[in-house]
Amino acid sequence: MRRVLLAACAAIALAGGAAQAGPLDDAKSALTAFENGDNPSAIRLFTSAIDSGRLTRSDEELAYVKRAEAYLASSDDKAALADSDRALNLDPRDAEAVATRDRAQNLLTAAPPPTAPAKAEISATAMADYDTAMAKYEAQKKADADGYAQQLADYNGRLKAQDDKHQADLAAWRADVQACKAGVLSKCGTVEPTETPPTQTVAVKPPVAPAAAPKAGAPVATATAAPKPAKKEPIRPVIY
Repeated sequence: MRRVLLAACAAIALAGGAAQAGPLDDAKSALTAFENGDNPSAIRLFTSAIDSGRLTRSDEELAYVKRAEAYLASSDDKAALADSDRALNLDPRDAEAVATRDRAQNLLTAAPPPTAPAKAEISATAMADYDTAMAKYEAQKKADADGYAQQLADYNGRLKAQDDKHQADLAAWRADVQACKAGVLSKCGTVEPTETPPTQTVAVKPPVAPAAAPKAGAPVATATAAPKPAKKEPIRPVIY
């Protein structure tokens, strides 16, 4: 939904003149690059849009969140954490920014892989213990990454389904309003031409950030859920 809103803003800016369309064009292109896995281009374009100083507060906050996700995908966890914090300074209730910040924090605080014993101290038992610890560490690391990826895919899927339903409701409402204005009285029973359109609120929960990888041989910690997002104000779409 947020990508759709940014694209709509870009279209409005283009209609108003090329001088106003640059930063939004960069942000829209950055979203496309990020979705195509081109993280360096996404980071560069988001940076250009942010540095222009011409984005609205909501678009700037979205650009920081998405650039943070691109940094995460590029293994730059410190930059991802910094961008997540910037986004939360603009909108402390953004669940996506909270989830991205938690992911970056977990990666930064994860225990390093176990250190191999010194050659002078290596024995058959020590080597076996080390191999066991390393295998557990790698298994936990992969399980965390796979689990988070699945949660994020499910979360994005629920957001899209909710947005699709909202767009269908909005289209039906507009059709009824036009029919009522045209004199089809049967369409005026549940809608008045001056009524506001149906609104949309974000009703799905963000993904659970994966637990930090445990030290080799230590008990596996249970992943903690990201904070629940505060209720956002309804989004009222523009009627064309």
